[in-house]
Amino acid sequence: MDGSVEATARHDRKRVALNKPSITIGRHPTNDVVVQDPNVSQFHAKIEAGPDGLELHDLASHNGTRVDGLHVRRASLSVGSQIGVGSARLTVTDAHLEHQDERGAMSLTCRELTLVAGKKKILDNATVDVRPGEFVAVIGESGSGKSTLIKALVGVTPTPPGVIRVNGEPLAGRLTDIGYVPQDDIVHRNLTVREALNYSARLRLPDDSTAEELSAAVERVLDELSLRDQAETMIGRLSGGQRKRVGVASELLSHPSLLFLDEPTSGLDPGLETKLMTLFRELAAPGVRAVVVVTHATKNLRQADKVCVMGRGGELCFVGAPDRALEFFGVEDFDEIYDALDRRPAMEWRRVFDQTRAPASSREEGQPAVHAPQPRRRSAIRQGRILAARYARLMVRDRRNLLILIGQVPVIAVLMSLIFQRGVLAPPGRGRPDEAVDLLFLLLTNAIFFGAVDASRELIKEKPLAMREAAIGVKPRAYLFSKVVVLFALVTVQTVILALIVLAIQPPDVGLVQHLDVLLVLVLTGCVAVAMGLGVSALVTTEDQATSFTTLALIPQLLFAGAIVTIKHMWAPAAAVSNVIFSRWSLSGIGHALDMNSRIAGDPVFARLGFYSHSFFAVRVLVCCLLLCGFLALMLLAVRLALGRRAA
Repeated sequence: MDGSVEATARHDRKRVALNKPSITIGRHPTNDVVVQDPNVSQFHAKIEAGPDGLELHDLASHNGTRVDGLHVRRASLSVGSQIGVGSARLTVTDAHLEHQDERGAMSLTCRELTLVAGKKKILDNATVDVRPGEFVAVIGESGSGKSTLIKALVGVTPTPPGVIRVNGEPLAGRLTDIGYVPQDDIVHRNLTVREALNYSARLRLPDDSTAEELSAAVERVLDELSLRDQAETMIGRLSGGQRKRVGVASELLSHPSLLFLDEPTSGLDPGLETKLMTLFRELAAPGVRAVVVVTHATKNLRQADKVCVMGRGGELCFVGAPDRALEFFGVEDFDEIYDALDRRPAMEWRRVFDQTRAPASSREEGQPAVHAPQPRRRSAIRQGRILAARYARLMVRDRRNLLILIGQVPVIAVLMSLIFQRGVLAPPGRGRPDEAVDLLFLLLTNAIFFGAVDASRELIKEKPLAMREAAIGVKPRAYLFSKVVVLFALVTVQTVILALIVLAIQPPDVGLVQHLDVLLVLVLTGCVAVAMGLGVSALVTTEDQATSFTTLALIPQLLFAGAIVTIKHMWAPAAAVSNVIFSRWSLSGIGHALDMNSRIAGDPVFARLGFYSHSFFAVRVLVCCLLLCGFLALMLLAVRLALGRRAA
């Protein structure tokens, strides 16, 4: 391989001569093979001549490189090998690479897909083709499996390998060519349209995309979805139809050739429904993309090229042209199709349709099933920074909620301080050690309350968006990092304000170091409570459940801390449980920082009662902080695992 690279056009293909020691592939114009696809990295892969022939190397690309449908980092090539780089298919011949750009020419085939949940069959041998440029509408009875079918076609629901293929390759290797808008809004209401699209572009497009490329992608979808006039408007102020447009715009940033939408017209008035269906008809065009829409509405079905009708039990009863659907079901109006499905079991409609349809055939048939590709490699640190910046902006934008979260702290601190007589934290011999413990316990429980309440809804309220972003490659640890960074900062501000006000009204008469020790323990306790709240949010399925489970999570921290009932006087099993309750160690650490043992010894009456053993407040602040860090690490690990399972 030496000399220069030559390229000639032939029937929408380019031929690149393999006559150099190294052939580079990527988005940057200096590459030997330039692939103009936003999903391709600037320097994506290279082909080198080795002693045993040609070898392909992936250059740590954003979305990976495929060889014969499998994601690879390195692979040997032979005549006939097919290299997938974004939407480009490169076929190795004797002396050339045949370069074909498949963007806008994607087809999807689904063959005999069956899915079972428990003992219930939710999809039964569904066979569907989506051809380039088609507009496909999926209708059917409630619970017939429409959303299940769509989720399977876009890779959200796991399916057997080889059943669903995109341009002949396994679905899992072509997810960047697919856009998916779920039923729930996948946009933040407290961002402007442009801000939301900017964040989406930074998450979806390759890490090496320039600011100009990101901006160009955003401007393109603003024009394509007719959103330029609303670009600086808060999404929360948009109509339902406009919010759906923003969700679609987010998906179109990466130029997908297949776009799927689940109930995008649900809840919209007939006028908005017509406008959206007209938009989807315009978005579906040969050489651009195919669009598949799940809908209950039938008013605009004639705009579709193809209609899929689902019946109960996941039976695909019909696939074909809209007018052919009326003829098949023997009705004059699309609404009457639902009556026909009621009059006759779905299995019978399916049987009749199977007898009339031609045998499915496509170039994908006969190819062996292959394993799912390796996960795409993306920078979790970069993703975490982007998500944290977005989350911080959202929190600041919600000024009323932020004012409540911060503004309540001084009120609570003053009220908490004034219920005790002055001097409760006075030096040994003058203060009241029993009331001092009560005050420290209140300080501690409020720090826990702040952290848990701050975090308990933060994962569940964004679940649809988080799951969609996970599907496009956002790592669960990056998402968790963004929440942790912002929430730790919030609970730190809350806890420091609380402690400073309380210690100013009830001065403990200790040095600066002891004050800092108290602050450190309280802040760490608040951070552990944040992790606990995130754990609740990761495990529940609704925000209402998060409220209930947060209360349940807080109760053990109150009961087993050793203040309401001291460890010394607890039933032995309860005392053992207290050892795994982080509030117990926090109370011990704060008490040690303020020398509670000396305060107890200075009050002969309280000392004689023996509520607290000398060892309870003997836990040094350093040991306390290490224990709290251990609790924090374990809880965050549990949240990370929960998010990973949800993403999977």
